[in-house]
Amino acid sequence: MTRERFISIVRDELRLPLADRELESNFDQTVNWRSLQVVRLFAAMRDATGLRVPIERLLAERTIAGIYSLYAEPEGA
Repeated sequence: MTRERFISIVRDELRLPLADRELESNFDQTVNWRSLQVVRLFAAMRDATGLRVPIERLLAERTIAGIYSLYAEPEGA
C-alpha cells in the first residue's frame, strides 16, 4: 500500500475529510472523525491489502499516519 493509494482510499473511496496536515494529527485533536469512520477505514484497509491487523494495534494508533504505517509497503518493495 503506497501513501498515495492510502490517501486515495480515505478521500475518494471512503469520502472522509482529510487535509495533508492532518495525517500526523491526533484523532482527538484536528481530525474530527467519528469512531464509525475510523472503523470504516480499518475495513477498507483490510479489503485493499488483505492484511488482518489485530484490532488492538489499530486502536493503539492515534494518528492516520500511524494507521497507514501498519499497512505501508516495506522500504524497497
